[in-house]
Amino acid sequence: MKKAVYAGSFDPITNGHIDIIKRASKLFGELYILVTENIYKTPTFTTEERMNMIKKVITCKNVSIHSTDDLVVRFAKEKGATTIVRGLRNIKDFESEIALYHFNKHISDDIETIILFPSHRHTYISSSAVKELIYYNADISPYVPKILIEEITLGVKKAFKEKKASLVL
Repeated sequence: MKKAVYAGSFDPITNGHIDIIKRASKLFGELYILVTENIYKTPTFTTEERMNMIKKVITCKNVSIHSTDDLVVRFAKEKGATTIVRGLRNIKDFESEIALYHFNKHISDDIETIILFPSHRHTYISSSAVKELIYYNADISPYVPKILIEEITLGVKKAFKEKKASLVL
């Protein structure tokens, strides 16, 4: 049974992420969703909150949700996964993904990376864009699961409020 890892910060999870997860789950016997930290960003939601949001919307039997503060390629090796799944929306993503691919290959030559393009209706969705829409009180329902709209909106507004308060001090 082939195992794969799909990692991301999922801060918050979007319909674009879910699209990749559902499609990848059909390609592998076991798919690990790995919640990671992006060292270049401050997360809006805690790791536990992000994992719980994913659990609420992903029901594929061959998918499990995990987190790590280590390299994705090391997690994959530890779990016996032979593939890392990545989503690629645009040329900006390509530049970072190709560099990441080469670093991962250097660390573990036996783990492959495959790219899944988002479905056309999810091409421009990003967690950052969802947060910006919330900031400006715009509708996010086309971009995140309905069941998570309130939780995501409240969390993002709270984070913006805390950030604003810290700037005043």
